[in-house]
Amino acid sequence: MAAAGASGRGGLGRAWVFSGWALGLCSLLVSGTRPAAATTHWVVTEDGKIQQQVDSPMNLRNPHDLVILMRQETTVNYLKELEKQLVAQKIHIEENEDRDTGLEQRHNKEDPDCIKAKVPLGDLDLYDGTYITLESKDIRPEDYIDTKSPVPPDLQQPDCTKVLDLPYSIHAFQHLRGVQERVNLSAPLLPKEDPIFTYLSRRLGRSIEEIGHRIYDGLMKNSSSWVLYNMASFYWRIKNEPYQVVECAMRALHFSSRQNKDIALVNLANILHRAHFSADAAIVVHAALDYSDFFTSYYTLGNIYAMLGEYNHSVLCYDHALQAKPGFEQAVKRKHAVLCQQKLEQKLEAQHRSLQRTLNELKEYQKQHDHYLRQQDVLDKYKLIQEEQILRNIIHETQMAKEAQLGNHQICRLGNQQHSLHCQWDQPVRYHRGDIFENVEYVQFGEDSSTSSMTSVNLDLHANQSDHSQSLQSSPVARSVVSVWSVESNREKQHILWPHRSDCMKSFPKIPDPEELPTYFLPPESRGFRQVVQPILSIPRDTIGHAETQAPDCSSITDARNNESLNILIKELDSNLDLKFKMPDDQARQVLHSRINNQSITQAKIGAFLDHAMKKPEDPLWLVLNEAGLYWRAVGNSTFAITCLQKAFNLAPHEYQDIPLVNLANLLIHYGLHLDASRLLLKALAINASEPLTFLSLGNAYLALNNISGALQAFRHALDLTTKCSECESSLKMIRCLQFYPFLYNITTSVCSG
Repeated sequence: MAAAGASGRGGLGRAWVFSGWALGLCSLLVSGTRPAAATTHWVVTEDGKIQQQVDSPMNLRNPHDLVILMRQETTVNYLKELEKQLVAQKIHIEENEDRDTGLEQRHNKEDPDCIKAKVPLGDLDLYDGTYITLESKDIRPEDYIDTKSPVPPDLQQPDCTKVLDLPYSIHAFQHLRGVQERVNLSAPLLPKEDPIFTYLSRRLGRSIEEIGHRIYDGLMKNSSSWVLYNMASFYWRIKNEPYQVVECAMRALHFSSRQNKDIALVNLANILHRAHFSADAAIVVHAALDYSDFFTSYYTLGNIYAMLGEYNHSVLCYDHALQAKPGFEQAVKRKHAVLCQQKLEQKLEAQHRSLQRTLNELKEYQKQHDHYLRQQDVLDKYKLIQEEQILRNIIHETQMAKEAQLGNHQICRLGNQQHSLHCQWDQPVRYHRGDIFENVEYVQFGEDSSTSSMTSVNLDLHANQSDHSQSLQSSPVARSVVSVWSVESNREKQHILWPHRSDCMKSFPKIPDPEELPTYFLPPESRGFRQVVQPILSIPRDTIGHAETQAPDCSSITDARNNESLNILIKELDSNLDLKFKMPDDQARQVLHSRINNQSITQAKIGAFLDHAMKKPEDPLWLVLNEAGLYWRAVGNSTFAITCLQKAFNLAPHEYQDIPLVNLANLLIHYGLHLDASRLLLKALAINASEPLTFLSLGNAYLALNNISGALQAFRHALDLTTKCSECESSLKMIRCLQFYPFLYNITTSVCSG
């Protein structure tokens, strides 16, 4: 075991040397069978030694601290999984990122509708002026004005508000906002090609001003003529005066017959549309559709809907206009331009959603990456710096060279057919690369038959056996490793090599499933409370009446103090659905009855007695609450059990708070919450590390989590304790089988993961 000794560099101590042995051999096997696997804590040097890597995260500043060691391994495994997630997340983001920067240009060049439209929709004049002529109604404008009489030098304009006061008309659409705000309507400059300039013919007058004067004369003579009011609207449209157009159109609507209202409606819609009241203009044009000229109304409505972004309605209106006037170039061009714009916006919206999703993923990736860096800082906080580890290696190599000269490494010999290994003492033994130990059935030290504290050991064929045997005769005899926890080994275990490989194959053919692992109860008697607990559990036969069945209620107990971290865990457990189900614990029930001096009493009466005991002022309350937690574990009510044990923890003196913590952890193990249980057990170890049951419980939790190296480490520390623990002996055989025949359970890779 010289290489195992080499692993404990710079003051690591013999306990760490032995506990690291299993990890070392397993890492050697992993590195040999899986070359592509992640870096492990152990490496094989060129001269065949197994030693730690210099930059391994398991090289701790305080290597004797078991709690930090186990946390470090958990953090390493967590960081590996987190790194895999980050890499996968980054690949996903890069694969799904939308990098198309020329989407709009390519769409305008390739889309069929864009090609037919020739220009984008934004370059078309969607305020294209439209009107319905009086001639379409078989009306001659010159019949309504005097075109032959001379005009005065001071020409008048057809101001419809001065001709007729129209306070309100149900025909004039005065409920529309655009009509109500007609005084403030904007007047964009009309393009020279607007068709309205060519409507009022020069036959009505030599100039537009003269035509306006003649319309004024006509209105003064007939103030109810809808024809003259429409002519006045046309006049004011040419003058680009939206307020006057609306006033004249309102009067034209008031006096028009039903079939003639569309002339004034289209005029009014054009003004509202140009003044950016397009929604009002659409309402007006829809009213015009009820009367006559379908082409003009649908074409105008198509322009309005295109401006509003209602592309489906716009295309439908252009289609109706083309049905009325097939091949009309402006309608065809606008229809394809609308379709082109609609598809472009759909693509841009899809791209925006994709980019927004990528942005959210990048934010989440950054958040996870920051969390990864924080965890890496936590890992480095306890890690030994590289320069100090190198110095420890040099010091230890020097010491190992001296020990080799003094012959401190014993020689072991293989028995018949290499099924047994015989060593004089439980001391380090050098081993070499390439040695195989699957056939070793048991290990024996001197005259004491037991299992070794190492996973496997080996011969050193190059040592001087005669010189070394003389040194062995003067070495102290190591204690039996089955005589632990102040429980003496029985005669069978002393005289028969125990356990045999075949015995392990029969008793434990595989690693026990999580639900098969035992749960424990940590009794306060192990800490000097026997004289206090016995009176609490002494139940006279006639104390509890037949009718009294009150169960212990711990929720009414007032806490002396609160532990913030434990309260957070309890709140998390409250949301766990598994704890809502009733799961009686048979092992807890057996312990409960074994602790009561009245074996004939029922479980319900035990609960009533504990409830009665909680109200007695002379008993330490936290001890009664601890027993109540055991009672509710036996009944299977996790909620009540957690409450009792939480209260016991808060009320117990600090040096005894590990007792309710261990019992609460075993409750969680019973419900399959092994990760939460391991956290509680680590807290308990920080308070008191002298209870074998705490380490055994932690080992069971790690076994259930498939953290084999952590489990074996916890079991090893349990074996090193001398505290009396009669409840622990039942687990000894399983521990020894896991430690000394790892090839039976294929755990060589699991031991060294991380």
